[in-house]
Amino acid sequence: MFRLAVKRQISYIGLLICTLLTALLFSACGEEATPVARPTPNPAGYPVPVNPKIASLPATTLKVWFADDYYSKAPIVDLMNQFKQAYPNISFEVDHYEWSRMRRKIKEAVDAGTPPDIAHQHAFTFAAQNYAEPLDDLWQQWGELNKFMPGALEDVTWNNVKYGVPLDINTVFLIYNRQMFKDAGLAVPDASYNYTRLMEDAAKLSAQDGSRMGFAVKPFAWDTYGLIRSNGGELIQEQNGKVTATLNNPANAAILQLISDSFNVQKFSPVPSFTNPKQDPVELFKQGKIAMFFSGPWDLKEIEDNGPKGLYEQVGTAPMPKGVDGKTNGSVQGGGSLFVPKGSKNREAAFEFMKWASSPAYQMRLAREMGRYPVLSALYSDTYFTSQPLLQPFLEQLKTARPYRLEAYALADITWEQTIAAIYDGNNAKTTLEDANRAVQIAINTNKT
Repeated sequence: MFRLAVKRQISYIGLLICTLLTALLFSACGEEATPVARPTPNPAGYPVPVNPKIASLPATTLKVWFADDYYSKAPIVDLMNQFKQAYPNISFEVDHYEWSRMRRKIKEAVDAGTPPDIAHQHAFTFAAQNYAEPLDDLWQQWGELNKFMPGALEDVTWNNVKYGVPLDINTVFLIYNRQMFKDAGLAVPDASYNYTRLMEDAAKLSAQDGSRMGFAVKPFAWDTYGLIRSNGGELIQEQNGKVTATLNNPANAAILQLISDSFNVQKFSPVPSFTNPKQDPVELFKQGKIAMFFSGPWDLKEIEDNGPKGLYEQVGTAPMPKGVDGKTNGSVQGGGSLFVPKGSKNREAAFEFMKWASSPAYQMRLAREMGRYPVLSALYSDTYFTSQPLLQPFLEQLKTARPYRLEAYALADITWEQTIAAIYDGNNAKTTLEDANRAVQIAINTNKT
């Protein structure tokens, strides 16, 4: 991501062209293929029974691309090692990329005829742009569809066809410092909290010398969609096969103007940064420089593991504010999936690996060790989830969270992020969204990559 300098009279089509001409190269790491050995005959201890068809394949190397913050984590490393133990004929060549750059790298590899066999991102996005292999036949053979959360399946489905297997699911909610609220004599956020109260509280929680501010936001497309949803807004309308841009929805303008004014006018929120990790809200929260921010359970894990001593005990959570007037409810759904990019020659072996990644054993490890939450409905009855008060707003918020569907339309997605940058630079939200809506509609109609 990079911070765009946006002029008041912004040219969206020009920005699209400039952005699309930029290609960033990432280095990758590989793993040597292991010698072929006889398949392990006893499946005891494996999360999924050994598949004789996969076990009888000749020596096969699966090229797997994981996001940077997954590939080297213990659950993922152990998953691949155990899979190789069950299938000595399968080896892995592992690459890793930053999440947003993964999109361009996958497309470049598919276009060059050198796709990975398994990629980690939002499967529906690549399906929409014809960069993913349909997997309905393998899902039908597996017969485990009803075990997955409906929202998680949305991440792998396009036009009623499944293109991958969900890996984890999340949503954005409110994380705050209870002690700061207590010291300011304020009631902590609850299920009825709205943006009007948040702005009033933020003013009281901000120090006059600027050493502490009320709250912080991330300027990225996915995160901002969570704010839009919480105020009852929407970016597109999908009906009878027709997709209509709705960026100019008054609810969208209202919340974005409110957020923009918080740092451009009232000065009780830091200006969001696309590029400076020190300005990331979780880092500011850990340093005691903000009292609230919007994020997911992965940042609860970050605060618990890497925050200063005693901070985690001060953390409180609540659902997203109920809009400006307290009458709306919603957030953005995230997480990710594993899918088979277009042109892979190893889709069945790749699907088998995905089954292992979505097994209860590894789903629970992702949650416990990484703060990445399960896509299997039954797992949420585990005491690990039911016994943690901080997770309850997250679990409740999942019910009204929706995927960021605009991401399926590549140019529209870029336009939306540039629109956010323009508004956060101080441009009027209503007029900027009107201009952006026209550009987004054109991008949706063409849906070029």
